[in-house]
Amino acid sequence: MKGMPAKGIPTARKDMQVLMGDAAIREVERSENRQLSDAEKRVVEVEGYVPHCYYDGKGILTYGVGQTGEYISKPFSSSFEAHVERAKRRFGDWDTFPSYLKTELIQSEYRGDLGLSPTAVKHINAGHYDKAADEFLDNAEYKNKDTSSGIKARMKATADALRQFHKERK
Repeated sequence: MKGMPAKGIPTARKDMQVLMGDAAIREVERSENRQLSDAEKRVVEVEGYVPHCYYDGKGILTYGVGQTGEYISKPFSSSFEAHVERAKRRFGDWDTFPSYLKTELIQSEYRGDLGLSPTAVKHINAGHYDKAADEFLDNAEYKNKDTSSGIKARMKATADALRQFHKERK
């Protein structure tokens, strides 16, 4: 991996080139030598891709598609699958969710928003998708004027998917 020394110990760089959207998707597909699923593409599209190690805004050593900790020296697919499994464990009705909702829940799990919104998770598990959407956006980060528009858009996309699913189930 670029930015990874031969022994797999990451080195951080200060010159951070962040690829977003289609450019990020193309680079991750190239590095993994395969086409990404729609859900994987969504995560890469909104998370971005950095082709070397860096310290994120919280001082955490990060690589690739926001990969940290045990996933920093592993391919994106390993980190993605771990987050999918975590999302599945949160929701008893996971298999009944449409793909668009699963995709947004996965990208929110990948970013860490689901873990920070236990009440929204409870509403989802109770089948109260409209309440879950409201609760998901009722948090300090979403309401903070300094939060980036990209983060707010990701959060709103999850709430919108929950509202759409609520309407479909009426």
